[in-house]
Amino acid sequence: MKELYISDLDGTLLNSSGRLSEKSAVIVNSLINNGLNFTIATARSFDSASPLIEKLNLKLPMVLYNGVLVYDPISKVNIHSNFVEADHKEVILNCLLKKGIEPIVFTLDAANHPSAYYRKLNNPNMATYINTRLSQKDRRFQQVENFFKARTENVITIISIGDEKTLLAAKKSIEALLEIQIHFAEDVYYKNAFWLEFTAPKSSKKDGVSFLKNHLSAEKLICFGDNLNDISMFKIADEKFATANARNELKSIATDSIEHCDDHAVARYLQQRLKA
Repeated sequence: MKELYISDLDGTLLNSSGRLSEKSAVIVNSLINNGLNFTIATARSFDSASPLIEKLNLKLPMVLYNGVLVYDPISKVNIHSNFVEADHKEVILNCLLKKGIEPIVFTLDAANHPSAYYRKLNNPNMATYINTRLSQKDRRFQQVENFFKARTENVITIISIGDEKTLLAAKKSIEALLEIQIHFAEDVYYKNAFWLEFTAPKSSKKDGVSFLKNHLSAEKLICFGDNLNDISMFKIADEKFATANARNELKSIATDSIEHCDDHAVARYLQQRLKA
């Protein structure tokens, strides 16, 4: 494989409403049918991402959960995984709960069935997120009295949603205790809502994308993104393009900027680059 193209989803391939435009789907599918090696790298799970990209005829494995999993949609198996260690998840959960922060624990059981465990909705942004998932019939989400079951399964990630000050304090505390991958960012769709996410070491987008590049024997990596969790994969990409709506931190290390995500940025760039 000569070139591998990988795009982030939210704020990049998807528009600001979190949808894949019909135009983007048509263009990208046409390019894939003509031999384009294209896939996605997202913070989302397969369950969360798949309804949004169901119009895309993706044939290559996709990087999920910010690099924790690499999932092959053809064989329907994870070809790479990096779970949180048992002692690390105990430290994270105990620290968050002591600070009054309610976590959501995403797991896979022995049969690879995904779950998302939570105890209570203690702030409006967390309530919005979970209630939206429940309204979409997302069966992963289960309200529990404690995290006993989560502790017996493979933990993909532990996240908390809340205000910036509270989550940054928790981030600082846990950083002092563990060598672990931590993602902190403002929500793409909701202002003043922040996400704190814990995953195993070496489970950034860089790690997932690097695995996939080697797995596919790609010679050149071209990436698209908009947010802070895209920085790591930008650093290993041969070419990297930030959308017009991207964070300045990403634009500063990009090869170039492309159009706004609301203007079919990735699809239009690919169409022009490949003259399709």
